[in-house]
Amino acid sequence: MIILITNHGLDGRAGTELYVRDLALGLKAAGHTPVCFAPVLGIVAEEIRAAGIEVTDTLDGLAAPDILHGHHHHTTALACLAFPQTPALFVCHGVLPWQEAPLAQFSNIRRYAAVSEACRRKLLDAGVPGDRIMLRLNGFDSGRFKRGEPAANDAGRKTRALLFSNIAQPADLLPFMKACGAQGLALDFAGRAGKVLGTPEDELPRYGLVFAKARAAIEAMASGCAVILADYGKIGPLVTTANFDALRQENFGIAAITDPPDEAALREAIAGIDWDDAARVSARVRAEAPFANTVADYLADYEAIGADGPADASRIGAEASAYLAAILPHLSERDALAGRLYHETKTRLDRDRELAALIVRAKSDPAAFNELLERARWLDPSNADLKG
Repeated sequence: MIILITNHGLDGRAGTELYVRDLALGLKAAGHTPVCFAPVLGIVAEEIRAAGIEVTDTLDGLAAPDILHGHHHHTTALACLAFPQTPALFVCHGVLPWQEAPLAQFSNIRRYAAVSEACRRKLLDAGVPGDRIMLRLNGFDSGRFKRGEPAANDAGRKTRALLFSNIAQPADLLPFMKACGAQGLALDFAGRAGKVLGTPEDELPRYGLVFAKARAAIEAMASGCAVILADYGKIGPLVTTANFDALRQENFGIAAITDPPDEAALREAIAGIDWDDAARVSARVRAEAPFANTVADYLADYEAIGADGPADASRIGAEASAYLAAILPHLSERDALAGRLYHETKTRLDRDRELAALIVRAKSDPAAFNELLERARWLDPSNADLKG
């Protein structure tokens, strides 16, 4: 089969980008021909191309695929419009990003997949019939993440922790650093705002404890690490054999990460690590969550959605119109936010320039100094040093 996989981008090392890479590699290994489409290409696209898989930023000139595997509604819509007779599957990866909304409800989309129960609920709330939604849990590349010794067997690993996030900023580190320090662990930070882990399969086995979510959490568990769920500026529970099933159904994601990053709560979670239990969790992940299982499930989905033959292309005009009507409010909202950001940024820059000039004048002009002091009081009325 020729399977066209869509994504909003293949430029950065993030969740769906790496998911597409692993899916394409798995489909090729199974004897199929994946083709990857994203409007924005980059480092992940080059990785996929290096494996001999076609990657494109345009649908022009592509032969009609046998199956459309859609991620993100705008790129899925483009593919459905380009190939209206091709049966399609739409995958929801998140409950927050606007791109994950199932707005591309074209008739050739015959099944929907959700990577967690939260995503399944999102699809149901959007009006997708429950019998058309498949739960397709995330996994790890067992060829990339080799079996190694769990942290339970390595005293050195138990002294090293990692916060692994593409969302967190360096300023978010403080409660994690304090909690880890109180428990005798050194903390590193990896993600877009920290060290980029180009080969996490080599880096993760250095750590005993990893703070992460979703795919990163699964890869850390597969690497023998204890995992405390964290991201979105919040924290979740320590993953144990007791809560593993429930957390896996939520993809170790946002639905399970609900608490503020309180230092005391983090210290308690770290102190509660049972390293032998963490090793049992790792063994379960390695047994139950190889991504090859997910690829096999998708291949079964492709067979099922293709069994009814080509889709009815005569409805594509009406469906395109309905899609545009559904997406217009989102585009208007984004325009409004962009306009607000522009005006707020311009106001801040104008104020900063004004303050800079005032600071220069205040060196020799008492009136300018008093005006500067008044502005400082207005900006921080609680500062006792500015009173009087």
